[in-house]
Amino acid sequence: MKKEAYDKFMKKISSEFKNVDTVKEFLLDAAELAMYGEKRVALENFLENLLENEIHISSELIDLAEEAFSDNPTDYDNRLIFEMKQFKLN
Repeated sequence: MKKEAYDKFMKKISSEFKNVDTVKEFLLDAAELAMYGEKRVALENFLENLLENEIHISSELIDLAEEAFSDNPTDYDNRLIFEMKQFKLN
């Protein structure tokens, strides 16, 4: 996990969705996981929640999430990013 990209993603999404209660709940859950050193799981869960709730994010945010995973992406991380990109197109 690239900490700088993760932090940029979380800061930017917090700013862009500051008035969306659902996203704020997802951010609180992610912050709790990150507090325990689980940033990868936090980002995975956050992206899953966005997909499940059909919440679109910008290409820039998707790129930041992809960069955060880029040091050692799992197949699951790659699938999540792929799904986010496909969802953005639809």
